[in-house]
Amino acid sequence: MIKRISMTWLSLLMVWVLFQVEFSAQAEEAASAAESLPESAEAALADGIDLPTLIRLAVERNPKLKIARAKWQATIEKYPQVTALPDPMLMYSYFARSVETRVGPQRHRLGFSQALPYPGTLDAAGRVTVKEIEIQRVKYEKVVRDVIVDLKLSYHELTYLQRARQVTHQNQQLLSQILNLATTRYASSEATLNDVLKAQSQLAQLSYDLILLRELEEVEKAKINALISVSSQTPLGPPAPAAYTAHDIPISDLQTKVLAGQQELQIADLMIQKADEAVALAKLKTKPRFKLDLMTVETGEGLMPDAIDSGKNPISIGVGISIPWSSTKNRSQIQEAELNRAAAIENKRAMENSTLANLRKLYFRLENARRLVDLYEDSLIPQAEDAIEVAETWHQEGTKSVAGFLETQSVWLNFNLARLRAITDYQQSLARLERLIGGSISP
Repeated sequence: MIKRISMTWLSLLMVWVLFQVEFSAQAEEAASAAESLPESAEAALADGIDLPTLIRLAVERNPKLKIARAKWQATIEKYPQVTALPDPMLMYSYFARSVETRVGPQRHRLGFSQALPYPGTLDAAGRVTVKEIEIQRVKYEKVVRDVIVDLKLSYHELTYLQRARQVTHQNQQLLSQILNLATTRYASSEATLNDVLKAQSQLAQLSYDLILLRELEEVEKAKINALISVSSQTPLGPPAPAAYTAHDIPISDLQTKVLAGQQELQIADLMIQKADEAVALAKLKTKPRFKLDLMTVETGEGLMPDAIDSGKNPISIGVGISIPWSSTKNRSQIQEAELNRAAAIENKRAMENSTLANLRKLYFRLENARRLVDLYEDSLIPQAEDAIEVAETWHQEGTKSVAGFLETQSVWLNFNLARLRAITDYQQSLARLERLIGGSISP
């Protein structure tokens, strides 16, 4: 009989395990399907990407945002917990040996007890929780900001890599023609071996540069796919180039925006406010606590039938109060809260100093990138183009040396790549500046 029962329980256990495994597999499959992009969206990404679309996808799908949002919502759920009275206690006692009284034997006792904090303690705990909720809200905004900035950094880097690869590929085609010309002229003794070797070395360097640029493109595409929470194998089309716009913003305006809008400083300020509320709560916790008791005793009929109140159940109401006799403990509790508040104040001051120093450094990088763009566009690239024309004229009308033309062509390529790099550095510095001030620079 025991064996039969054991086999029955074992069968039920196996069925339950198989059901759980199947249910978990279905849940994972459903979750995977929910995370995958529709085919139309994947096709749109494969055709081409733009920054607004990627930002929308990142805000909708990024796991870090979901985590921050869940933490924010979980903190909201703490408020009704800390503002509610402690759970009441219902007590029951059975007299194993009945107590005989004049009005009858006492056999059962039923009691109800409710603890009552000092007036205002629950409201103070609620105010502390409200500050925690606000902190989690700002932390969520901070995660949104960081995801958007990281997306902008990768997007601008991908744009630079693809444009740099196009320029390098065009220059590679031109160098291939020059190498063929140099080889032909070397065969007819119209060019030197140095011309051929120089063209070959530059062509080999460009081939390596193209491989490097392609691999770096895949790295940035993987970063973007991770930020929008899609498979790393999801194809991404060419990015729409973001227009280069130089901003003329005084650093004093940026300092004002940083101190008012940066999420880290907002969190530091909320931490001070929370510490203020914690000090008030600590003082209330040193106050007496109260307790309300209600009790009745079930009493049987007395042995004396004519006894007054025979069999009547007594009801008692009791009030208790705690005695905060340990002044050392109470004083230490308040002092702890006050020291935490002082630390929060100093933390905000230190963050303000560090943030303003980082602002100065970022502002320098921003302005330096802007100056470099102007330098390459207004001076260096036009001069390099003129030098190419002069070198080509000398090559056709004067000596047949290819080395001079190759040198000027290399300078022109480097200047154009440096210009693209400066534009990207400016756009990325602008994104990092937006991270620092906590939002967009433009109105």
